[in-house]
Amino acid sequence: MADVKVRNLPDWLVEWYRRQAEREGISLEECLRQALHEIPLIRRREIARKLDALCARIAKRKGILPDSTPLIREIREEMERKGDVGSGRQRGREVARPRSKSA
Repeated sequence: MADVKVRNLPDWLVEWYRRQAEREGISLEECLRQALHEIPLIRRREIARKLDALCARIAKRKGILPDSTPLIREIREEMERKGDVGSGRQRGREVARPRSKSA
C-alpha cells in the first residue's frame, strides 16, 4: 500500500476529522482513510444518477430506442460473406502479426 503525506490542511478541517474519529472510536488516520475511500463511491453514485436522469429524458423525448445488436450483427455477417472484413478471429491475428518491411 502507498503512503501519502498531505501538507497545509486548514486547522478546522483536521479538527473536524479528529472529532469525527473520536465519535466513531477510531484513529484520525483510519477516519481519513475511510473518507478518502468514500469519495469515489459518492462520485460514482452521482454520475449514475445523472446518467439515469439523462436516459429518462432521452426516453421521454425519443421513446425507447430499439436494440441495434441484431442489425449490427446482420451487417457484419454480410460484410464477412462479401469478404469486406475477416472474421473477428482473423482480424485479431492480422493486428497481432508484425508487418514485414518492403524492400
